[in-house]
Amino acid sequence: RAGEIVVDFFAGGGGASEALRQALGRDPDIAVNHDHLAIGMHAANHPFTHHEEADVWAVNILRQVGGRLVGWFHASPDCTDHSQAKGGQPRCHETRSLSWVVLKVAGTLAKHGLAPRIISLENVKQILKWGPLIAKRDKATGRVVKLDGTVAAPGERVPLREQYLVPDPRHVGRTWDQFVAALRALGYVVEWKKLRANDYGA
Repeated sequence: RAGEIVVDFFAGGGGASEALRQALGRDPDIAVNHDHLAIGMHAANHPFTHHEEADVWAVNILRQVGGRLVGWFHASPDCTDHSQAKGGQPRCHETRSLSWVVLKVAGTLAKHGLAPRIISLENVKQILKWGPLIAKRDKATGRVVKLDGTVAAPGERVPLREQYLVPDPRHVGRTWDQFVAALRALGYVVEWKKLRANDYGA
């Protein structure tokens, strides 16, 4: 709509931004990524966008939008620690939690009457199973498995940062449900689809 801007978080090569450009006939107004190479690639593909090289959690979104209404806020948080492609590798809680920045941005803007009209989030289908992580246990002894693959000694307390973390099968999807509920509490109608890239020419 007239006067509205488009914001893209976790902007890398710019696939989502290119889709928005093809759909809307304009580049995103603001793109954010902490990675120098990623934001540089985005800048090369979208030279008319204002680029912010910063941690998404640290961005002052009110300063960035400058009082303008956000028509579309898109985010593509890192999906590797949700994906089945990760296999048996340990998961990182911080990486899995990146989607919460969507709530931070939307909530901050909403408090100032600037709530994004549309929010889109791109990730892998396994995000629907997003839930808490627990320490992997050795099948033979039941003891905690460490990041280096060794098993804790009897009675040893392993610090969280040294534990091999895996999704808790007892709470599959719990965090996703909380995330959706938080969006609904802000007044959004939430829906999602599973798309296969090879159905769209990839």
